Amino acid sequence: MLLWFPTPYPDELLYSVFARYHVRSGNTSPKMTTEELFGKRTIRSVWDLPANLNTLLSRMGPYWDADNLIFNHTMYSYYAAFLLPKQADQVKKSMMDDKGSTIHTRIGVSASNVKTKTNLWVCSDCIKEDMDTYGEMYWHRIHQAPGVFICPKHETILEETAVSTKTENQHEYVIATPFIERKRMNLDGLQKEELQLLLKIAQITESLLTNRHLQTQDNTVREKYVELLKQKGFASPNGFVKRDKLYQSFTSKFSDRCLELLQSPVLFEETNWLTMIFQKHRKSFHPIRHILVMLFLETDLNHLFNKEQYHPFGKGPWLCLNVACPNYHKPVVTSLTITRCYDTGKPVGTFRCDCGFVFSRRGPDKNSNDRYRIGTIKEYGKVWKDKLTELVNEGYSLTDISKELQADRATIKKYAAELGLKVPWKLPKIEKENQEDPLERYEAQLAERKNKWLELQKLYPEKSKTELRKMAPDVYAFLYRHDRDWLNKYSPSKKRIQPSKQRVNWDKRDEEILKMVKEAVRTWDLGAEKPTRITKTAIGKKINHLSLLEKKGDKLPKTMNYISQVEESLESFQMRRVEFVIEKLKQEGQPIIEWQIYKKAGLRPNVSNKVKRFISLKIVDLNTV
Repeated sequence: MLLWFPTPYPDELLYSVFARYHVRSGNTSPKMTTEELFGKRTIRSVWDLPANLNTLLSRMGPYWDADNLIFNHTMYSYYAAFLLPKQADQVKKSMMDDKGSTIHTRIGVSASNVKTKTNLWVCSDCIKEDMDTYGEMYWHRIHQAPGVFICPKHETILEETAVSTKTENQHEYVIATPFIERKRMNLDGLQKEELQLLLKIAQITESLLTNRHLQTQDNTVREKYVELLKQKGFASPNGFVKRDKLYQSFTSKFSDRCLELLQSPVLFEETNWLTMIFQKHRKSFHPIRHILVMLFLETDLNHLFNKEQYHPFGKGPWLCLNVACPNYHKPVVTSLTITRCYDTGKPVGTFRCDCGFVFSRRGPDKNSNDRYRIGTIKEYGKVWKDKLTELVNEGYSLTDISKELQADRATIKKYAAELGLKVPWKLPKIEKENQEDPLERYEAQLAERKNKWLELQKLYPEKSKTELRKMAPDVYAFLYRHDRDWLNKYSPSKKRIQPSKQRVNWDKRDEEILKMVKEAVRTWDLGAEKPTRITKTAIGKKINHLSLLEKKGDKLPKTMNYISQVEESLESFQMRRVEFVIEKLKQEGQPIIEWQIYKKAGLRPNVSNKVKRFISLKIVDLNTV
């Protein structure tokens, strides 16, 4: 049992509390301090996410609270906010128990491209304030977080001390003092907007550390990101992320210099963190990258961790817009289907009322008046048609009915004709629809396509299933969707290709390929505008047997031996290009100058000394002649 223990200061690292205990206890060795705190000397001094807290608490007495130590004096709340619930629980349990070796692996820090700070950091203004208030300074959590280079309280650029977080002596406790060696972070090259970004990151990091933001369900944060992407036009209503638009906007908002400083560069790749963070979270992403996404989507932690969903047409129920319905302009519609407009990519809502009225409009709704807007009426429904029948029977004129039902005259005429109503005006001719039962019609279509498929096989018995499919793609697609078993049963069986039993005479093949290679090399660059390098790959392509040389080269010893003799090194090829250029300049009667040779041969100034010497000797020989 510990007789005393220092009271932690606000935002003080537990490591810092241990360091103060070590100094005040008068222990000459940090291992003595470790033994007093944990009952054994083998516990490591971990600055960010220490373990064995159950043991520590059992020796401190009943007045200390585990959650207080973990959430207020370690980096747990910083990382746990973006972990899946099960991961966060496992990390906390590991900190309480003696499973410290698994903690950094669980949170993804060990494998992350975002590395922790190698030394402990301080704020000069915090030092003065701590000394005035407490008479001593201490290690603040906020200053140690990755990506935090500005103190969120004083807006002062932080200073890096000489105290390493990865010291060789892992059992050491280094106390913070005003005289500790330190140097100020150099941010002089950053613009005002970039410095403002770093300040915002520090402020959000502080909020993560001082609040308990935890996901209650898997992928809560990811789903919120997708909802925000939809609202801002970076994702379709179905959640498909528009990567081109997203990357362009993201890189225009954050400079490459800042992203490099924050260890989060953006590359347009499937495996880049900006692509994967919007996919289903199967692995952890560093908090600094979540913070960047939050700033990009202009959201905050409170909004990010609530359960609101994306509602492009507001929350239901929605208004019935059927003028003939007793519930007209009342919120009684509970059926809404959201799709994506193929032209604009915007959400399209299809609303279905119990009265049978079905309408759609393109969203999202921008104001309250949009609730009363109809884009397209897809179905008028029984109530509307009954009202039309009623108005016709009561002798209303076409114009009055059109105004009453808020439909144009052509629509009124169309439905009056369909309903067979007796009206004084001229009705359009309505073709009688096939009254055949839908099931019967479907079966007839299925039978028709089956017959077509069988007829094709009779006409072309030699063709495979794939070839027949290309001849009648519509027939194949219909049968594949509606009766796949029949299609598989009554299709040509797959012809098995019988492997040739004839053995390859590799000696003969070697002689044949060698002859082809020699001929290719003999006529190499014949008639070409510029020389090309002689390599195995180039030779293989030229004789149209690259695969043979790459995969069966061990069975063609004569050919491969010859290729190894004639293959050009880079230097040899460069010298041959020089000779080619010189010969061409001679033919054109142009002066042969060194810089011109470099230019026309496509050589850089940093070519090997051997090539440079070759060019110089060539020019000397020409001038001597």
